[in-house]
Amino acid sequence: MKIILTAIFLLAAPFRAALAQQAAVLGAPGTPGELAYPGHVQEGPDGNIYAYDAVDAFIKVYSPRGEFLRRMGGEGQGPGEIARRDGVSFGFTRDGRLFFTEYFRGHRWITLMKLSGELDSVVKIDHPSSFGIAEAAALPEGRFLAEFHFSGSQDKEKDYYLYKSPISLRLVGRDGAVGPEVKATEHRTRISYRPDGADTELPFIPRFLWCLLDDRTVLFADGTGPAIEVIGLDGRPLRTLASGLEGPEKVRGRDLDAWREERKSAVRARDPDWYSRFGSVIEKYTRSIYSVKPMFDDLAVTPSGNILVSGAWRPEKRSRPCALLDSDGRLLARADVPGSVSLTRDFIFIIASDEEGNAEVRFLKRSGDDRTDLLKFKAGS
Repeated sequence: MKIILTAIFLLAAPFRAALAQQAAVLGAPGTPGELAYPGHVQEGPDGNIYAYDAVDAFIKVYSPRGEFLRRMGGEGQGPGEIARRDGVSFGFTRDGRLFFTEYFRGHRWITLMKLSGELDSVVKIDHPSSFGIAEAAALPEGRFLAEFHFSGSQDKEKDYYLYKSPISLRLVGRDGAVGPEVKATEHRTRISYRPDGADTELPFIPRFLWCLLDDRTVLFADGTGPAIEVIGLDGRPLRTLASGLEGPEKVRGRDLDAWREERKSAVRARDPDWYSRFGSVIEKYTRSIYSVKPMFDDLAVTPSGNILVSGAWRPEKRSRPCALLDSDGRLLARADVPGSVSLTRDFIFIIASDEEGNAEVRFLKRSGDDRTDLLKFKAGS
């Protein structure tokens, strides 16, 4: 499941009652191994559960029953530690080690850890530019496929600047050498009165969603349409799959109005002076440069080789649409799910919030059938 700082969604009451009877809470408040702000959650090759907590910068390890075992990482500047705690993603190599990456102002390497929590090694990235790695996946022979974010230039408009954000999916060798682009985008993502900071994120930015379909191909989607691209590791487009979900909604004037009001309220409450000096630039953004709202939140391939497509959260329905496809793109199941769901070999993970709005991870043992397990958490069931 591709979550760096995961969006937390409140589940519908009938579903929560049913879920509470079936699923256990991982790292419950007040227990050893408490998860204060869970981000990335995965099942490890040893059958244990691994979850990153952005509050204390530890990857916390739990038994298959949810018992806290140990933690690894932690905030710090040295190898095996985390320099930027709010920008971490982790995964597992083919030979059973854990790796993690960091975003801008984090370490310029991929850290490899033994599952016991000891430092194994680091892969120092050989690239001259300023960058952060938002996500990575392990390939055979010690290589990685990594999502690089670079510092971009600015476009000068009449009385403000729009900042560009280059993103590039690239192969990284076991020696840290960075290969050519597999997929790249450069969208305008932030607005400011200045060319050198004091910027605010724009709404409705196309996504950069990807995952390995197998060791030779990648799935990619930006959410501006219902199609999913299949791309070779050499960057060649191979084919297109239908996502099984309806197309995106158009951005309307009232959507921009709602965004401006939300941003204005949030920034003024935090720092009224900053808003008056810099944040009021959002009042000049009266026409969206993006015509549609991104329709996807995640792409994942299940252990069975099926594709799980998670649509954008719909607040009015308190659910997200999900579609399960086989590797050829044939639709196997579709469901509105009241939360964020991932399927691993042995578990279903549910990202949600409790009644007080605190971040929460619930987990449940799988039946083993992707379709059955997805439909088990259909909204209202």
